[in-house]
Amino acid sequence: MTLGWLISTVVVVILGNVFAIFIATLNKKVVKDSQGKIDFKKTDIYFQWTRWDNINIVVAGYTYLCLIGLCIVLLRGDNIESPWVQFFLHQTAIFSLLTIIWLISRIVYVLKGIKKRWPDEFE
Repeated sequence: MTLGWLISTVVVVILGNVFAIFIATLNKKVVKDSQGKIDFKKTDIYFQWTRWDNINIVVAGYTYLCLIGLCIVLLRGDNIESPWVQFFLHQTAIFSLLTIIWLISRIVYVLKGIKKRWPDEFE
């Protein structure tokens, strides 16, 4: 592992844990039934703007800044051997994937909640 990948991995671990802690604290507002599944009829958190949404926007912005940084470093003439290229490439790849996964999971939870609350509308 070279310096750029190593530093990027440390940054991913630190930021990932910070984001996970902020999002995990939302679980106390989720109401679960006796089988441990989410009770969407009693849980309103998926229908409100929450920290999850704010963090998703922050991560998307950070990903965009890393992409701009990668473009600048590449336009400067650096190649994959440069620690900056490695850092920005790794950050862009990881956080763009994380943003997409969070967005899709958020949409899935909202759609599940809508289907559970108003089942007669979708049959």
